Amino acid sequence: MFGAETLDHVAFPVRDLPRAEKFYLETVGLTFLTQRKNADGSPRHAYVKAGENIVGLTLPGVAVPASASGAPRYAIAMANADMFGATVKRIQASGVKCAEIENHGAESPFVKAFQFIDPDDNQFELCTRRQPLATKDGISHVIFETANLARAKKFYTEGLGLKLVGAVRGETLFEFHNGQMVGVKEVKELSERTKKKGRACHVAFNVSQEDYDVMLERIPKLAGKSLGDFRASDGLRPPGERSIYFFDPDTNYLQITALGEEDWSLMSDEEKWQRTIANREKQGRGISSFDKGMKIQK
Repeated sequence: MFGAETLDHVAFPVRDLPRAEKFYLETVGLTFLTQRKNADGSPRHAYVKAGENIVGLTLPGVAVPASASGAPRYAIAMANADMFGATVKRIQASGVKCAEIENHGAESPFVKAFQFIDPDDNQFELCTRRQPLATKDGISHVIFETANLARAKKFYTEGLGLKLVGAVRGETLFEFHNGQMVGVKEVKELSERTKKKGRACHVAFNVSQEDYDVMLERIPKLAGKSLGDFRASDGLRPPGERSIYFFDPDTNYLQITALGEEDWSLMSDEEKWQRTIANREKQGRGISSFDKGMKIQK
């Protein structure tokens, strides 16, 4: 069956990495995986985990307030009501801006939901699901803005093969094979938060090798824009793995990956920069000041 299989990882902008790590580990309750560094050894981003899904906390962040629409928004599924309640209490006590707990009706895929804005102005959500996800699937859903709902529906259903679930809270939801979801909220004008995402901040989906070829053809035909794969040109993709980064029709930054036989996701920083520098020299170019860690733009 054609369609993106899972929502694999997300990365969003933070301005203060130690503060963000502390908040997401101690307050939200995610688990630490690793911290990544620039070529000069300075911090670049941290990976924390929701289940087995990676959540990237990415420098240098953006000096843009949270949008009024509530999107982009990243949602974590809580395993049970007790965990949901305890986590909500910690977040409420942390001093960040919080909404009220929402109780959903039987027609919704959610039982309860709770939205808040993190210290770096990212919209975030906790939820309990009516049909629980697998324990490894910690990210429940991601919500984007769209300026054209009909166009977005066509892109996500025909381009990425997701199942249209329906609308909840004025947000149209599309489902992956495993029950995770992506949604869109129609707005008159895209917010600055959607326009200014932060460097390397994106949402990534896993697809089959067969579906990858179909999506590669359909994405530009449905008003998406392929951005290629800088990791492949830098020599950072394992044998057989194929991936592209792209914009959806509303410039939301996405990625599809068809996995190969090996996993190089946790390649050491030292090996990563050796490979990157060598491959860029072959192409007649060097690494950027951002990659070197010499220049951080907010």
